[in-house]
Amino acid sequence: MKNREKMDKAISADIKVLEYLSEKVGDRKTKMEAYLDLMYKANDGFVSPFLRKKESDLGPCQCHVNISDLASDWGWHRATVRSFLDRLEQFGQIERERRAKSVIITMPSLTGQPSSPDVVHDTPDLAMQLMDVLSDWIIGRSDTETVGASCGRLVRAELDRLAGSAAQSCTQGDAENHPPMIVSAEDAVKEKALGCIAYAAHQKVLRKFRFDDATPVLQFFHQNLGGEWDAFVDASKELSELVLVNKSSVPDFSTAEGRECLKSLRNPFLALVAKSQESF
Repeated sequence: MKNREKMDKAISADIKVLEYLSEKVGDRKTKMEAYLDLMYKANDGFVSPFLRKKESDLGPCQCHVNISDLASDWGWHRATVRSFLDRLEQFGQIERERRAKSVIITMPSLTGQPSSPDVVHDTPDLAMQLMDVLSDWIIGRSDTETVGASCGRLVRAELDRLAGSAAQSCTQGDAENHPPMIVSAEDAVKEKALGCIAYAAHQKVLRKFRFDDATPVLQFFHQNLGGEWDAFVDASKELSELVLVNKSSVPDFSTAEGRECLKSLRNPFLALVAKSQESF
């Protein structure tokens, strides 16, 4: 599929978007540069080279892209790209049609048409903001001290927002119930933040295995499981339990030989998962 001819259109952007995009992050593409790149792609009817053999009729101000290609173009981690697109969609600057391994992006701002009324323009969710920060730590672009400080600022800002909202809505009649409500809300915020950090740490450790050899898993699939997909689904569950909780509950792996077979697949299985994580 060839790119369509360029169409010059007027552009409108919410002030919140411009404030968000103005942040400068290291030497990689800034958010503003990434946004402009999307604008150019949508204006040109761009189709990623990987997708040009697939049928995709694009309308005005659309582009058909692959997350991996955008990550490569912008020098970002895939998780950061996904988070960025999530935010732009929240701001009403893009609309997405998700496909198996790609996405068609429409930019209403290029058409001069307002975004659909059901688009939410609220500040992005705390978890999304945290994962945006943590994604750089996962790939080694940010150190522990820096990312810790950033997480702390985001949590404090969220707690301040909650406290402000509670103070504004609190009346004389429910003043006695207010303190425990605040404590509960603080705990919920902190638990969410800790969960995001724990999830990011899991991804960071898993990423170390992405260059390891995963072929023993393929051999196991063919030789031991006879190429049966449902059998591999069960085996994958057992391998995950072995990795996470150091045990297996399937009878086939209850013997000494079975347990050794399972243990021998631990690192190749992690390599397989890490390679898949890089692709999503």
